[in-house]
Amino acid sequence: MIYDMSGIYLSSLTGVRNNSSSSSNSLDKEAFLRLLLQELEMQDPLEPMETKDMISQLSQLTSLEQITNLTSAVKDFVEAQTSVNPAQLASLIGKYVVVKNNTVNLVDGQSDSIIFNVDEDAHVVVQILDENGKVVRTEDLGTVQAGVHAWQWDGRDDSGISVEDGSYTYHIYKLTSSGLEEIGGMEGGVVEAVQIKDGEGFVLVNGSLYPVDSILEISQEGDA
Repeated sequence: MIYDMSGIYLSSLTGVRNNSSSSSNSLDKEAFLRLLLQELEMQDPLEPMETKDMISQLSQLTSLEQITNLTSAVKDFVEAQTSVNPAQLASLIGKYVVVKNNTVNLVDGQSDSIIFNVDEDAHVVVQILDENGKVVRTEDLGTVQAGVHAWQWDGRDDSGISVEDGSYTYHIYKLTSSGLEEIGGMEGGVVEAVQIKDGEGFVLVNGSLYPVDSILEISQEGDA
């Protein structure tokens, strides 16, 4: 059964990670100076480089250094914005969040709801895979309207036989003129706890850990 959940408001929270290298910046300036000196050594004594040309070359070096410094400053700013803030992370505890998800748990033959969003009316197909990557169920949901929807797996394979309890992976596809396009699944729940591992923040939702950058929506618990 498919449930329409179009009332959920989705806002994207994404992080950008960039790595800078001061050695390459230094190399660029040194290479520029070497080329300029080589040009001065090889110039024709009868037609030496004019003062205005040398000034132009040096101006380019100054501009290069300014651009390099500006780029470095921007990278430092981005890294500061994407670093984990323990206080901000802790403030998520008790909040209701919607996170990216592509796993479904089967317990006593009952599965979690598989939630997905389509940006336009589309023909949708769901595939469920076991821990070995084998497809155990393919479900054609037909055409669904734009918005957020939920579908609950009955715990059976394509032959109608009940499968073992456990954690399964699912993929959702919509049919387009160019073929199948995967749609990301979602899961909603209250943040029970937060963790920091290797400099990355994680939230514990419904007993599972999700990286902070997988959060699609945050709201008060009563607003879900």
